[in-house]
This record gives sequence, C-alpha cells and structure tokens, in this order.
Amino acid sequence: MMPLPSPSFSSRCTRMKVVPKWFPDLRQIVPRFATKEFRHIPVVCEIRSYQEYELGYRKLATTLGRVSSKPAPRELELLRLLIDRRTNPVGSLGLADCLFMTAFVSIIRPRRMIEIGTGSGFSSAVLACAIDPQGTSSYKPCVDTLDAHATYFGDRELPVGFEIPRLISEFPAAVRVHAPRQSDYIRNLALPNELEMAFIDANHQHPCPLLDLLRVVPYLRGGGWILLHDIRLGTLVDESRKNGVPVAFEAVYGAEWLFDEWRWTKIAGGNIGAIQLPMERKAIWGPMRRLMKRPFEVCEQSYRPMRDEVGKAARMLS
Repeated sequence: MMPLPSPSFSSRCTRMKVVPKWFPDLRQIVPRFATKEFRHIPVVCEIRSYQEYELGYRKLATTLGRVSSKPAPRELELLRLLIDRRTNPVGSLGLADCLFMTAFVSIIRPRRMIEIGTGSGFSSAVLACAIDPQGTSSYKPCVDTLDAHATYFGDRELPVGFEIPRLISEFPAAVRVHAPRQSDYIRNLALPNELEMAFIDANHQHPCPLLDLLRVVPYLRGGGWILLHDIRLGTLVDESRKNGVPVAFEAVYGAEWLFDEWRWTKIAGGNIGAIQLPMERKAIWGPMRRLMKRPFEVCEQSYRPMRDEVGKAARMLS
C-alpha cells in the first residue's frame, strides 16, 4: 500500500532529512542483548507468475521447514478470482506480492491474523482466503485489519475496506475492519503471545513501520512471523526516476530500512518479505534502536510524538 501519513501527521508538512538529536538512549528501557548476528542476507523466494506458484510454494515450504505443506484446493483459483474482481489496484499488492503472501500464509496456516493498513481491503481479502480458502470458519473473523484513516486514500468518497464485501461475498464476515484506528488498538484485538502472524502495510515513512512492529510484537509468539510490504519501495522509486519514469509519489524507506536492519531469519519475495521474531523478543531492540539514528521521514512536527510512541512501545517488549 502507498505510504501515507496518519491523521496525526499533517500532510502539508515537509519531509525533513534530519536525524532527531534529542532521541534518548533507550538502553535503560530495554536491555541490549548479546550481538550474535544471525542472518543478514535474506533467503529469496520470489514467485513472479501463476505458472511459478507450485514450484515457488515448494521452495518456500522447504525454507520454512514445512516440506509436507501443500496448497489448499482452489487456493490459486481463489487468488485469481480476487485479482479479477479488484476494481481499484492503486497502492495495493502486485501479482508477485499476492503470490508470495498467499503461499506464505497457506504454509504457516495461522488461525487468525492482524493487518495494519487496510486501504481498499484487497490484501485483507487475500489473507482471509489464504487462511481459510473454503470459508468454513466464515461465521467469525480470521483477519482483523486496522487503518489510521476512515476513508480510502485513492478515493476519499469511499470508506476504508470498501472492496471486502464484493471480493469475498461468500464469507465477508471473515474480515473485521477497524477504522480509523492506530496500531496501538491491537491491545483490544489480541492477547499477549496469541498470534502466529501479522501483516504491516501502513504508513511507510520512517519510523512508522518500526512503531507498528514494536506495537504488534507483544501479541506475537516467539518465533512468529511478520509480513512487510514495500520492502523495496524507496529503491524502486529512485531507480524509476533515474530512468526517466515519472512517479507520482515520494520515495520512502521505512519498510525497506526495517527489513534490511533485521538480524534474524528473513525471506524476500520481491517487494514483500517476511521476518521472524527471535524467541527472546526483547533482543530485537538492539538492532532496531539503530534505525532511530536514520533520518526521520515524517514531518518535523511529528518527531517528538513519534519518539515518545516508539519509547512507549519499546517498554512493552517482553
């Protein structure tokens, strides 16, 4: 999804390439653990086409240590149907992103998921179909999706999640939309250590993806997974401009820096990726703290509120 400021940030603010010097040393908040480096280079499991899905699925399943996993009946057929039904693809997942996410969720098969960043609701529908392609549990939600806005960024006349009832008309109750809500609302939707997976695809301006990650971590099990969208957004936009291709939006690196800085298992699927939490979740703050030294991409007026929110979320790690 395209990077957009949350309602608390003024859209008129100029993005400042300045490191906030007043960001505190949070080593007293969360202990810094031993700096053993695990995996810096991600495993690459990109699936570029429908024809590559089965082969890519097997490779991903092997990478995840689940070699016996197989696509559910109609899994790929349902994804094709969703893509065909989609009416407004602005800012939503591309084909390769959809294939990777569908395969990943199908292999892990979580009972339910939290999504941060709803947009049109297309990705919410993809997640619901990947979790429960037969809609057998459609009487209760398997995806809780949050968005900081009440209306869709591509058309302010439309509500967030407007595509969901049409995309999954057979089981629309599988997705529950919470908007306008920030990621701290997760505390009302999940219990500590409950979730196996989450998906972050909201405001990509640094340090917003980091804040969303810190807020969702307490509700994920150790060893759980977080899917991140737009992990190459900044690079792709910059490359397009260098090649003379007009781009309507600004290059932002929040999700890309977060993925690159991750020091544990991570898998890249193109512009989408997955990172795995260490069992000792407090250990993430050491590497993540380095991200706060990078230039903030939100407006200058938001530096201090973001600093406070990141510090508050860091204190919740356990």
